[in-house]
Amino acid sequence: MPPETRPHDHLIQLLPQRPPFLFVDHVLEVDPLRRAKGSVLFAEGHWVFENHLPGDPLVPGVILIEALAQLAGIVFVGEGAAPLKGYLGEVTRMRFHRRVEPGDEVILEGDLVQAFGPYARFHGRASVRGELAAEGELILARSSS
Repeated sequence: MPPETRPHDHLIQLLPQRPPFLFVDHVLEVDPLRRAKGSVLFAEGHWVFENHLPGDPLVPGVILIEALAQLAGIVFVGEGAAPLKGYLGEVTRMRFHRRVEPGDEVILEGDLVQAFGPYARFHGRASVRGELAAEGELILARSSS
């Protein structure tokens, strides 16, 4: 049986990342070049838990940042655009509020704050069951090559 898909999931293909380093499972909502909402499930046995705090597994903060950056990339390219060739340029004011553990589905939200040339600043939020897990600002830089 094919995995469940959502109407905007095709936008994930615009990202340069591929499994196992792709951290957006579904695109739940999108307002091109303005905001997006997505999700990722960190199931029991997911590779991010291997040897990271054995006996007390949690999703590393850098993985949550990467997931938020990938969702921001979907906002950055917009509906029907060419694949994104870009990089995470900066992370500021990132705060972690709760643990993300095996079995947690993380809801990712990204809002475009400002676009300037090949750069875009986003406000990103990650939550689990309605509780804020991480929040901060990210700058993506579109590659010229």
